Amino acid sequence: MKRSLLATAIVLTLITGCDDKNSTEPSQAAPSSSAPAPSNAAPDKTQEQAASANDAQADRQMVHDEKMNTYIDCYNTLQLSIYHSMDRYASWLKDLKTGPTGKERIVYGTYAVSDSTIEKCQKAVPEVVKLKPALEPMDGAASTFITSAVDVANTINEIDKYYEQENYKDDAFAQGKTLHQTLMKQWETFEPAAKAYNDAIKQVEAERQIAQLKAIEQSEGKSASYYSLAIMIHSGNVNDVISTENFDADSAMKQLTELEKTTAEFKEKLKAQSDDSHNFSMFISSADEYQLDAKKYIRRVRDKTPYSESENRLLSDANGGWMVEASYPRALRSYNQMVDNYNRLH
Repeated sequence: MKRSLLATAIVLTLITGCDDKNSTEPSQAAPSSSAPAPSNAAPDKTQEQAASANDAQADRQMVHDEKMNTYIDCYNTLQLSIYHSMDRYASWLKDLKTGPTGKERIVYGTYAVSDSTIEKCQKAVPEVVKLKPALEPMDGAASTFITSAVDVANTINEIDKYYEQENYKDDAFAQGKTLHQTLMKQWETFEPAAKAYNDAIKQVEAERQIAQLKAIEQSEGKSASYYSLAIMIHSGNVNDVISTENFDADSAMKQLTELEKTTAEFKEKLKAQSDDSHNFSMFISSADEYQLDAKKYIRRVRDKTPYSESENRLLSDANGGWMVEASYPRALRSYNQMVDNYNRLH
C-alpha cells in the first residue's frame, strides 16, 4: 500500500505555561534590626540565594515553554499544512517525482498554505531561537526547518495560484512543470529538516510528559490529571509504533494493552468521582475510539489482510484515507481527535 505523505504527521499536545502552583513568588525581605545578630546573617543569605535560584529556574522554564509553544504551534499549523497540500498535489499526479506531464485527465492543483501562518512562523521561530538558555538540538532543528518550510510553502502557493487560475490551459503546463522542479528541489531539503524538527519536538515532549506525570503523582497521587496524561503518553507510544511501515504487530498490541489498562483504571476512578466524570467524557470517548481504530489496524497488519481496490483508491487520497476501516489514516484521525479533546481539558 502506498501511504500518503501526511501519514506520519501528528498533532502534538501544546505545552502550557507555568501555572500558579508552579510559579515562584519573590521572597519577602526580613525585617531590619538596629543590631542584627551575627547568627541571623547566614540564614538571611541562604534565603536570598534560594530565592535567586528559584527565580532563575522559573526564568529558564518560561523560556523553555515559550520556545516549545512556538515550535509546536508551527508544527501544527505550518508543517501539517505543507504536508496536506503536498498530499493533494500528489493525489492527481501519476508520479510525484516526475510531476505533471500535460496529459492528466484530472487536475486538482494543490491547497494553499495560509500566508498569515507563513508570516507568523517566519517571524516567531527565529525570535525564540535567540532566547537563552539554548534548547538543543531543538533550536537548531527549528532554524533549519523554518528556512526550508517557508521556501516550500511559498512555492506551493505559486503552484496553487497557477492551477486555480487554470493557466495550464494557456501554456501547455510549461510553468507548472517549472514550478514542479523548483518544488522537488526544495522538498529534498525540507523533508529531512521536517523529520528532524518532528523528532526533536517528540523527544522534548516525551521527556517533559514523563517528568510532569511523576510530578503530578507526587503532588496529587493518581488523580484525573495523572490518568489523562498517562493515557496520552501510552497513546503516543502506540502511534509511534503503528506509524512505521513495517511495525511488529505483537509489540504494537502490547503497547495497546497498556493503554487499555490505564484507560480502564481511569474509568473506575471517574465512577468513584461522579462530579468530575462529565468533564472527561469527550476525552474518554475519543480515547476509546482511538484504541478501537488502532486495534483494527494492528489486526489487519498481523493477519495480512489486503486492501480492496476501492480502499486503495481512498488511501491514495489525502482526504479520503480515514474512511478506510482498519487503516492507519483512520487510526491517525482518531488519535488527533483525542489530542484535541485532551488539549480542551487544559
